[in-house]
Amino acid sequence: MVFCQKNAEFCVLKRVRSIVPMFFSRNKLSVGLLLVLLLPGQWACQSDARTTTRIPPTPASIAKKVWQEDALQALGDLIAGKIDLDNNLYKRARIYLEQEKYQQAESDIDAAIDLKANVGEYYLLRAKIRHELNKNDLALEDAQRAEVLQQDIPELYILLADLNQEKQQYGDAQNYLVTALKMAPYEGDAYYVKGMLQSKMSDSLTGLDNLKYALSLNPRMLRAYKQISSVYSSLGNKREALRYNQMALDRYPVRAELHLARGEIYLRATNLDSAMFAYKKAVQLDSTLAPVHNRIGLIYLKWKSYFGALAAFQKTLKYEPGFPEANYLAGYCLEKIGNDERAAEFYTVEIQINPEGRVAQAALARIQYRKQRQYDPAGIFAAQKKTAGRRTPVIVPRTLDSSQVKIKTIQPRRTIDIGRDSVMKIKIK
Repeated sequence: MVFCQKNAEFCVLKRVRSIVPMFFSRNKLSVGLLLVLLLPGQWACQSDARTTTRIPPTPASIAKKVWQEDALQALGDLIAGKIDLDNNLYKRARIYLEQEKYQQAESDIDAAIDLKANVGEYYLLRAKIRHELNKNDLALEDAQRAEVLQQDIPELYILLADLNQEKQQYGDAQNYLVTALKMAPYEGDAYYVKGMLQSKMSDSLTGLDNLKYALSLNPRMLRAYKQISSVYSSLGNKREALRYNQMALDRYPVRAELHLARGEIYLRATNLDSAMFAYKKAVQLDSTLAPVHNRIGLIYLKWKSYFGALAAFQKTLKYEPGFPEANYLAGYCLEKIGNDERAAEFYTVEIQINPEGRVAQAALARIQYRKQRQYDPAGIFAAQKKTAGRRTPVIVPRTLDSSQVKIKTIQPRRTIDIGRDSVMKIKIK
């Protein structure tokens, strides 16, 4: 009797010792038939275990994170032993993709493709990974290669439609989307791409309807929440934008990008206090987000809180040294505080990064001019050195040269009689 265990993908052949002797004593032909029936099943299970690329489903009694760690450890041992190398690299890359470890996933799938370059599933997975890494040109090439290798599945056509709409090739995107919807009419990702496509083609309301429908098919689709909130924010509907953002936060409370998006909604509505609260929550969850630190610095700068702004811009430069205008803004804060020497250092770095930037050059020239004129940073000229002794006033005679100037006396005003109005009997003067 052959038992095929689904999760482990292996086969066990159980010996039935009590039955075989009975058949052997009565009829040798029965034993032969029994072996003929058992052996092909064993070979088929072994073949499936070697060639399948399916990762076993997560057992309900085991947490997904624990199962993934166990699977990664097992796959690592197999890869170290060079057992079914390309297939195991592919499986590990899929797990890394689910864990959002995109760099490690790309490294594994690259190695798998180097070992076997004619498997469509490998190219499809690499296209998905590169799409997450914003390498859309390379992702499109991999997706097209997967299509050539006859990967005729809805997931591929949805990905092709998504990549084409991001490259503003709307005709190709629509063609792939129609094919995907014919194959999978209730696929949430397809309606998400359809909503994105319509939003970019200036049909925001219809696009919102499709995005909401995609969300109803897959309530855990994070990017649908983000896109709906973004569309409502661009339309000026702050209430709905915040509602969908909060729905996403209820499902994914530790996602820093959701708090960043919430801050952007408040900032668009000029609610600076609420925006500051959302930005600070985002950096608590992920302190390496340089754009968020920059936003915090800009709000502090608007409040003229230069010490807080300086600290925020320095953190921006810590995590992204070449962040646009961060050096200039840090120098501006230092200049306002009164530290011209350090401000000049930041201005100099900004000029080196952006030699054509006029603002930093003007700021540096302002500091140099202030040094020459002994200018106070607060805006008051330094006191000039007093000269020795007090100057006596010089009396200037006020005389008038009558030969050069002719003076005429002022004549009194005159009245002119122009007669009487024979009708109105009014005398006009």
